[in-house]
Amino acid sequence: MICIRLFAKFHKTYILGPMYIASKNGIKDHFTGDLIGMQKQLYYYALRLTDDREYANDLVQETSYKALKHKKRLHNREHIRAWLYTILKNTYINYLRSSQSKNLDFDSAEVDLFSNTGSEGGYPPPDIQLQRKELREQIMQLPYTYEKPINMMLSGYSYKEIAQQMDIPIGTVKSRIHLGKKRILKNYSA
Repeated sequence: MICIRLFAKFHKTYILGPMYIASKNGIKDHFTGDLIGMQKQLYYYALRLTDDREYANDLVQETSYKALKHKKRLHNREHIRAWLYTILKNTYINYLRSSQSKNLDFDSAEVDLFSNTGSEGGYPPPDIQLQRKELREQIMQLPYTYEKPINMMLSGYSYKEIAQQMDIPIGTVKSRIHLGKKRILKNYSA
């Protein structure tokens, strides 16, 4: 009996598609029905990108707003799924590029290592202090061409600002930071 219910749910959701769900809810507009039917899938994709439920909901809401606002740009209704995923991904990328997240150009692990939050008194716990010290030592052992851009990035400089100060192309900055991180990880695992 459970298998039949699961199959029925699967059949209605995936085989009949989002329009079945929307028409069941009394929505006549195909675009709106498809959009509503895709909300759960968009949410899970946003959650994978952000790892934050509230921000994932905000991202889906913003994606829905943009899709409704620009629905005339979608020429083929068969491509709505890819179109919505693209809107969501681009909205997320724009958020990362915005001034709100200017300092989030590096991994959250790096943020945790270099943030000042921790135990009482404003000092991080001893294990975090040790990790920071070891990481600083690893960075200092890198050649100057890798050390300087990584230190600047960790200080909050954007790639563009690093490129201007070092008088090198932005692609070179990204490459040096990436290669420097790889060397640090290699040294840590050794």
